[in-house]
Amino acid sequence: MAENWLVFESGKWREARPDSAAPATRFSDLWRYYSNLIDYARVALCLFAAATLAWRMPLTTAVLLLSSTLLDWVDGPVARAYNQCTIFGSGADWLADILAQFVTLVWLGSLAPAWLPLLVAAMTIELANCIFDFATTATGRYPVLERRGGFGSILDWCMPGGSYTPFGTALWLAYPLFLTACCLDLSWPVRAEATGTILRGCEIALAVPAALYVWCELAYLIFVLSKWREAPRLAPAVSFDDGPAGVQCLGVLPAEQQSLLERAWQQSLRAIPGEWRASLERKSVFWVNLWQRSGSGEKLAIACVEDVDRWARELLELHFDTSVVELDGYGLIANPAGSNAQEWHVDYTADYSTIFIPLTEISVENAMQYAVLPRSLTREAYREATANLDRVDLQALVQAGEWVSVRQLLAKPFSLIKLDFGTIHRGIANTGDYDRVLFWVSFIKRGALLPPEPLVQVIPTYGEGEETLR
Repeated sequence: MAENWLVFESGKWREARPDSAAPATRFSDLWRYYSNLIDYARVALCLFAAATLAWRMPLTTAVLLLSSTLLDWVDGPVARAYNQCTIFGSGADWLADILAQFVTLVWLGSLAPAWLPLLVAAMTIELANCIFDFATTATGRYPVLERRGGFGSILDWCMPGGSYTPFGTALWLAYPLFLTACCLDLSWPVRAEATGTILRGCEIALAVPAALYVWCELAYLIFVLSKWREAPRLAPAVSFDDGPAGVQCLGVLPAEQQSLLERAWQQSLRAIPGEWRASLERKSVFWVNLWQRSGSGEKLAIACVEDVDRWARELLELHFDTSVVELDGYGLIANPAGSNAQEWHVDYTADYSTIFIPLTEISVENAMQYAVLPRSLTREAYREATANLDRVDLQALVQAGEWVSVRQLLAKPFSLIKLDFGTIHRGIANTGDYDRVLFWVSFIKRGALLPPEPLVQVIPTYGEGEETLR
């Protein structure tokens, strides 16, 4: 029986049915993962600690809380060692952290009410980190922790690249030890002098590292919030995913960004009027690079190019894993009225993806076509048919996979249209009375190499000679 889900999109929840072919990991599949069992134990230890706190058993409370904290040192390495990293496991880990914080706050707050404002402030930082860090993890993408400097310099010392150094680990451990020592010291008003001396010595020795840990947590919270990225809130919330090596429509660009691309288009026309006019007269699809990583690295001299660059990099963070994919370029692509149909092709390499934003309507007279391939098609057959990326052998794909579905895309201006990696596509002959213009932002998997790019590039049309190919 098919399952219905509520999907959060453009600030609203809508009912959707997931792809039945997509594998789903259920709770019944992962609840017995070793790392999750460790986190269940951590939660249980915190609950028992709360009970022993009520029963006035301070030493037992301290042992239980510290045991839960030390197990936090274990669950992550176990999950990675057994390939058991899950979003659920991350949530269970953070739940145990929150419970330990809460029990410790209640314990120390009941013994030293004057400390409560400071304790609540520290716990708020910790809990905010738990919530927002888990929310970031749930997106499946994580920002790279680069060198910060200034207030965030402690992150360079404690966790460069996102992993704890020995110094960072020492601070992480010092904080709960300091709080536990304070709690034990205040819980035993009558005790041996030697015990009191040891506890007070621990408090003094751990006070500074504990304060540094709170600083580290606050710096990390600021980093997470500064890198916070949610799915784009686009209106209207219309989206569909058209299958493997296909097209995904992401909605419509917000008004402010529409204005930015309009300005980029008009300023580009004024910057290179001769090249633009000559390219239109050729009656072939062509594109203009505002910036291309594989080119000279210089941006086209237009006033809004830096704003366009920032927006393009935001698209990268929103729609791709930046540890695997990087921005390759952005610019304009035009299909002049009276042009011939393009050859079926793949842009550059199979490791290349593009987001197109039409600045004019994509209509039945100038549409974009793309090929959706059967899931049964082998990688070898795909590679053989796309050996010449500029002239893909579509008939060979039909023979290898028994069928190929050719779709025709129509779209209104400022739609966001994402071509998946390796999408086979082409522009049809423009039989309309206007030049179809798109803005494009291209993305490439890290490590893929591309040839140098000129400012203006012509895309071959059907039947042209090899000398015109890219």
